[in-house]
Amino acid sequence: MTVKYWTLLTLVLLLPSSGTAAALCPKPSIQLPAGTLSKALIFLGQQCNISVLVEASAASHYELAEQTLRSDNGQFEPALQQLLLELPFKYERISPTSVAVITDDKKEQAAAKPAFHSTEEVTVTGQRLTGSHLHHSHLDGYAPVDALTRQQLEMTGAQTVADLLKFLPAVSGNFTSTSVSQEGDGTATVSLRGLPPSNTLVLLNGRRIISDGFKGEATDLNSIPLPMVERIEILKDGAFAIYGSDAIAGVVNIILQRDFEGLKVSSYYGQSQENDRQTKSHHLTWGWQGDRSHLLLSLAQYQQEAVMSRDRSVSDSADSRPNGGLDQRSSAIPGGFIALNDSTVITNTSRGDYQDWISEDRYDYSEHTSAIAPLDNNSVYLTGDIDVGDNAFLFAEIMGVRTLAESIMAPTPVFTRFNNDDFTIASENIYNAFSQDITDLRRRLVEIGPRKQTNRITTWRFNSGLKGLWQEWQWELGAAYQHTEKTEKLSNLIDSSALALGLKGPDRCNPNIGCIAVNLLGPSGSINTEQLDFIRSESVNNSDSQMTAVTLVADGTLAHLASGKIGAAAGIELRREAIDSLSVGSERISFIGGHAPGTTKGSRIIREAFTEVSIPLVEQLWLDGALRLSHYNDFGSTSNPKLALRWKPLPALMIRGSFATGFRAPTLTDVKQQSYLSQVTIIDPCSYHHPDTLPGCTKQADSSLIEHLSEFGGNPNLKPETSKNLSLGITWTPPSLEGFKATFDLYDIQQENVIGSDPQLLVEQNARSGLFGDKVVRDENGDISRIYATRLNQGNREVQGYDIALRYNLQPRHTGHFRLALNISHTLHHLTQVTPESQKEDLSGTFAGSANGEVGSLPKWKANAGIYWSKGFWEAAYTMHHVGPLEETFTQGERLTSRDIEDWSTHDFQFAVTPHKKLRLAIGVNNLLNQPPPLAATATNHNYDFRTYDLTGRFWYGTFSLNL
Repeated sequence: MTVKYWTLLTLVLLLPSSGTAAALCPKPSIQLPAGTLSKALIFLGQQCNISVLVEASAASHYELAEQTLRSDNGQFEPALQQLLLELPFKYERISPTSVAVITDDKKEQAAAKPAFHSTEEVTVTGQRLTGSHLHHSHLDGYAPVDALTRQQLEMTGAQTVADLLKFLPAVSGNFTSTSVSQEGDGTATVSLRGLPPSNTLVLLNGRRIISDGFKGEATDLNSIPLPMVERIEILKDGAFAIYGSDAIAGVVNIILQRDFEGLKVSSYYGQSQENDRQTKSHHLTWGWQGDRSHLLLSLAQYQQEAVMSRDRSVSDSADSRPNGGLDQRSSAIPGGFIALNDSTVITNTSRGDYQDWISEDRYDYSEHTSAIAPLDNNSVYLTGDIDVGDNAFLFAEIMGVRTLAESIMAPTPVFTRFNNDDFTIASENIYNAFSQDITDLRRRLVEIGPRKQTNRITTWRFNSGLKGLWQEWQWELGAAYQHTEKTEKLSNLIDSSALALGLKGPDRCNPNIGCIAVNLLGPSGSINTEQLDFIRSESVNNSDSQMTAVTLVADGTLAHLASGKIGAAAGIELRREAIDSLSVGSERISFIGGHAPGTTKGSRIIREAFTEVSIPLVEQLWLDGALRLSHYNDFGSTSNPKLALRWKPLPALMIRGSFATGFRAPTLTDVKQQSYLSQVTIIDPCSYHHPDTLPGCTKQADSSLIEHLSEFGGNPNLKPETSKNLSLGITWTPPSLEGFKATFDLYDIQQENVIGSDPQLLVEQNARSGLFGDKVVRDENGDISRIYATRLNQGNREVQGYDIALRYNLQPRHTGHFRLALNISHTLHHLTQVTPESQKEDLSGTFAGSANGEVGSLPKWKANAGIYWSKGFWEAAYTMHHVGPLEETFTQGERLTSRDIEDWSTHDFQFAVTPHKKLRLAIGVNNLLNQPPPLAATATNHNYDFRTYDLTGRFWYGTFSLNL
C-alpha cells in the first residue's frame, strides 16, 4: 500500500470523537406532518440522512398529530427520543448511519391511539436494502453494500449516473462512459470487478430493467437521470440467487425520489478550463401528499458539449512516440498510398507529381475526432400510490427518457486490397496513368468530409402493482413493461458497390448505366462533387427492445425461535425479452468507413422462482440462504443457490461469508445477430516480429496496415457462462469510536465458458500461439485478409481481490459535523485462459487494450477518499480519486516492449451554502490540479483509456436549488 493510503488511513483513525455522530438534522427544529408512526420515521430519517428500520406491522397502528421536534444541535438521536417518548418503542443503533426501532415491552402505555388502516412499509429509509428480499434489523452487515445518499450525490457535482460511478473503486474494466466517440453508441454502462458490463445487474427501485446498453448486453445508465435519484446502493457481491443470472459481479440499485412534497427547481452549469465541455442541467420536481394518496412528477434536462481530440495534449496526435507511445497514424492518406507492380510505393504531392511514400506520410486522424461528444438527455418521471384499504395500496410509475448523441470521426479511408469486393483499379480506368491494374491503394477521402455518427435513443418504462400486509408478511404483486428504440446513423460513408464499379474501365463503368468513374489515383481534391455523389452513402441502424415482466414476492416471519425470528421471502417471476433490430444495407456486402450490424430478431421467455431465508441458529449467529430456479425456453433450466453465515462474536464485530453459483445465458444479441463486416484497427504481431519467432506467422506482414476487415455476429451454438462466487468479510464498529465503521471484504469469482468476440484477441493468440487458424485468415503475403470474430465461448476467468471501507462521523464541539470516508479496492489477480489449451494469464495491474483483448484498465489499486464538513448554513467537501499504476505490453520493431502507465489522482472540491432552508447554492471544481490522463500507447483512440480516466481537465461548475 502506498504512502498516500497510509496517510489517509492514519488521518481517519486519529481524529477524535465527541458528541453523537451519524447525522446532521435541520436546525433548530423539524416539523413532522400528521400521519402514522411509519410515515413519521420515514420523514425523520430522510431529514437527518439516517436509515431507519422498523417492523411495519407494529408501527402502522399509531396515528400521530403534526408536531415539532427540537434539533438545536442537529443531532438525530435526541429528535428520535422525543418522537418515541410516549410510545411503546425504543431504538437500537446498528451502525453509524442506521438505527432499528423496536417494541419496548416495559412501556405500559402510548400517547397515540391505534389507527387500524393500511400504511406503506418502513424499512431502510422506506426500501429494502440491496442484496436481500427480507426486511429485518440485521440487514446491516448482511452483504458488502455501499450506499450513496442524495446529499452525497449533490456533494460530488456529478450530473450523470455514469460519471458518478466511474471513479468508484469497485468499478474497473471495459465499461463505457457518457462520452460517445469511435468506441461508443450513445449509451453508458458499468462493470464491477473488471468483469464485462453484462455481469453487473442494474436495478431501478429494486426492480429489473431492460438491458439495452453497449451491444444490447447491459443496462444503459444514460436512461436513468441522476437528478431524479434519491440514493444508489452498490452490492459488491454476487446476487444471482436473489435477483437473477446477470448479477455475477454485483448489483447497482438506483432508487428514485418518491416521498417528496412541494415544488423544487434546480439548475447546474459547468465548463472546462479550456472553454469546452459546457454542461447544463435543469430539474423540476413536484410532489403532492393527500390523506390516502401521493403523487410525484419530475422533469430533467441535461446537455453536454464536445471535447475534440486535438484540444488536449495527450490526444492531439495519433503519433504518441514523442511521449513514449506508438505511431497509430493511418497509411490511408489524402495523397494516396499507391503500390505498383514493381513493389514501389508512391504518393501524390501538392505539386501534382509523385514521390516515394514513407512512413512519415501517415495520416493523423486526431485532427477530426471528438474525444467527448455532445449529449442531450431529456426525461420525465411520474409516480404515485393510493391507499385502497384492507392493508393494501396501489402504486404506479412511468418514466420516459430521450437521448441524442453525436460524434465526429475522420474522413473515410479506403483500402482496396483488404476488402470484400473487387476494388482493383483497372488499367483501363480513365484516371489510371500507370497502364497496370492497381490492387493496393490506400486513400483518405478528405473530399467527402468527416464522418458523423448520430445516436437517438428513446426509452419508456411502466411499472404498476399492489403492495400490502397480511399478518407478519408483506407482499407485492407487480407488472412492468419497458420499451427502447435506438437509431444510429453514420453519414459520409462510401457505397462499396458503387466504388468498386467506379474503379473499372469504360466497358463496365460509363454514363449509359449511370456509373461515374472515380479518381482515387489523383492528388487530394481530385474527387469532384459528381464522383462524391455517386459513391457517398450512409448507414441507418434501428433497434427495438422490449421487456415484459410479472412478479410476485412476499417476505415476513416464518417462525419464532428462542434465538429470534426466522425471516423468509419467496417469489415468482415471468419475464419476456425481445429484440428486433435492422440495419439499412445489412443485406449488402458492407459500407466503407462504417458498419451495418446484422439483423437481430428474437425473443425468449424466462420463468423463475426464488426463495430466501434467514435463520438465527443461536444468539448472534445467522444462517442465510437463497435459491433461484430458472427456466429459459432456449437454454433450459438451472438452479443456483447461495449460502451465507453471519456471526457477531462481539457487539462491535460482524464476520460474514458466503458461497454461490451462477448461470448467465447468452443474450439474444449473442445468439441471434446475423454476421456483418467492419474495418477494425488492430495491431498484428506478425508485422513486427520475424515470422520464424511466432508460430502463427507465415511471412512478415505489412506494418503499415493497421485496419483489418473483420466479420462480427452471433453464434447460436454458444454455451451459457457459469460461475462460482466466494466472499468473506468483517465489519467493525468499536464503541470507543462512536460513528466509526470499518469493513474488509475478500472476494473470489470463477467463470467458465466466458463469451467474447474481440478480433484483437484472436489475432494475438493466432500469431503467438498458433490458435484460431480458422478465424484469422492470411493471404499469400502473410497479411490478414479476414478475421471471423463471431461470438464464441473463449475460455475461463478468475478474479480475486479485497475491499476496504472506512467511515467516521464525528461532531467536535463548536466545529460542525465531519464525515470522513476511505474506499480501497485491491485486485490480487485477474486470470484469463482463452482456451483450455492456452496458459492462464494474469491481467491485474495491466491495461488490456488492443494488445490483450480490449478488456480495459485493470488496476491493482483503486481508491477514493473524502472529507465532508457542515455547520449551520455551510457545507464543504473534498474528494480524491486514485487509479494505481498499470503496465501495457506491445511490439516495437521486433521487440516485445512493456511500458508503465503512471498512477493518476484527481482532487475535487465543493463549497455550498444554505442561507434559507429552501435555498441551496454551491460552487465546485473537479480535477483541481488539472491532471491529464496518463498515456496508454495501445489505446485504440485518443491515447488514453476513456473508460477509466477523464480527459476534460480542470472543470468548474455552479448549482442552485430552490424549494417553493
